[in-house]
Amino acid sequence: MNRTAMALTALAVSALLGSCTGADIGPEYVEVSEEESQLVFYGPGLAGGFRRFLTGQDGHFVRRTIGEYGPRQGEFPFAMIYLSETPPNRHFTSVPKVEETVEHWGWFSSKSVEIGGVSSAVNGIGRIDYAIASADGIACVVWLQTSGPREGTGVGTLVLNGYYCKGEGPMMRAPEAESIVRLIGHRKLGAVAAPEGWLAAVAASAERTVPASLPIQVMWSNSSSGVDNFDGEILFTKGQETAAIKIGANAGRDCEGVVSYESEEKDKLNMLWGLTCADGVTASGKLTIRTDENDIHLVGQGEDSRGQIIAITE
Repeated sequence: MNRTAMALTALAVSALLGSCTGADIGPEYVEVSEEESQLVFYGPGLAGGFRRFLTGQDGHFVRRTIGEYGPRQGEFPFAMIYLSETPPNRHFTSVPKVEETVEHWGWFSSKSVEIGGVSSAVNGIGRIDYAIASADGIACVVWLQTSGPREGTGVGTLVLNGYYCKGEGPMMRAPEAESIVRLIGHRKLGAVAAPEGWLAAVAASAERTVPASLPIQVMWSNSSSGVDNFDGEILFTKGQETAAIKIGANAGRDCEGVVSYESEEKDKLNMLWGLTCADGVTASGKLTIRTDENDIHLVGQGEDSRGQIIAITE
């Protein structure tokens, strides 16, 4: 990407969100490597593909990590994994049933979902529950796993929730779904050996310039052990000092706000964003766009007015 594109239509560097300061942002997600994420997953069709890992710590010191997998970004098969880990001497008190976690993932919210069966298997961590699902004819498996000490009424110190969708086709059979969840692991608590011939991940790349509308993905923690996913966009208008940000139209959450520049460095733009949703919830945070040749790499983080943490990617 050239410097003209990187300037994103010449928004003014000095424009800031009036109500947002560093002290207001709270817990942040940062991007980490696959090794640093602790997540291990060797799902079919994902060898040598796209990866992204974000991690952050909430106000209760719970470490949350989000993993995204695919052959290329936006293509089937793809997977999302959400890992929550408590600090020492704490534990999670409850988790939903595995089939109920489908509603925590925004990707499923606008689709007709059929649950085909619920079962369990054993992977490197221990017992893992899974549900076979079909979402508008797309074959998926959803899983939920707890591990670690179970003091009192606690269910453990680790919760691992996620899903894998292989594309359009008949619903998975139990042996296929079980073989997939057996390939999920944790580097410290239950690593899984890579299948023979497995290729390391390659960096995502797409030859594109910054358009007037930049699509984004928003991962918004909810009050349980899951995360809601929303589509959105940032709308840049040449000559304006701020850009508009909109999310949630795909999942029944109507949120709009403003993105403004905080600072600019070589090949990097630092920005601030703020949102107000139709249900009265507000959110704010930081956003960084890095550029390299014709690639765009966007990572954002923040927190809403209820203390739930938020991650944004392109």
